[in-house]
Amino acid sequence: MLFILGIQLPVMAQEVDCDVRQVFKQMPDSLTPYLSQNNRLDLIDFMDAKMRAVVSNLLGGDTEMTYLSKDSLHIKMSEAYSISIKLEKADTSMVVRLDRTYITKKHQTEVLTSLYTPLWCPVSGTSVQSSLLKRDEEVFKKPYF
Repeated sequence: MLFILGIQLPVMAQEVDCDVRQVFKQMPDSLTPYLSQNNRLDLIDFMDAKMRAVVSNLLGGDTEMTYLSKDSLHIKMSEAYSISIKLEKADTSMVVRLDRTYITKKHQTEVLTSLYTPLWCPVSGTSVQSSLLKRDEEVFKKPYF
């Protein structure tokens, strides 16, 4: 019985003390290919110090964290790509919502939304919200097409 209680306590503590800072620190490199783990740690440190949170990414450009709170953050990875992470309550557990936004032109964006556990295990499929598809539909509805 004591063994079972020892296993359940850390899991319960993880759900209660879930903070976006910890989740972002543990994020796999494959989800943020522009940033190393040191870059992610620096962004958090800069935001906590009330400094402008900008680091040089692995592609030679600048990446800026523009927002950080206890349950969400936003990072402008480049001019054409940004990510947002939000911790959400789903039933009895915590879920990490990762929105990856790709901007192709001023009014054309595509947002890929993925859900993960706080330990970055996928929860469900990816949903896509795209203004590119809406733009295509508008073009095809024109009488000359």
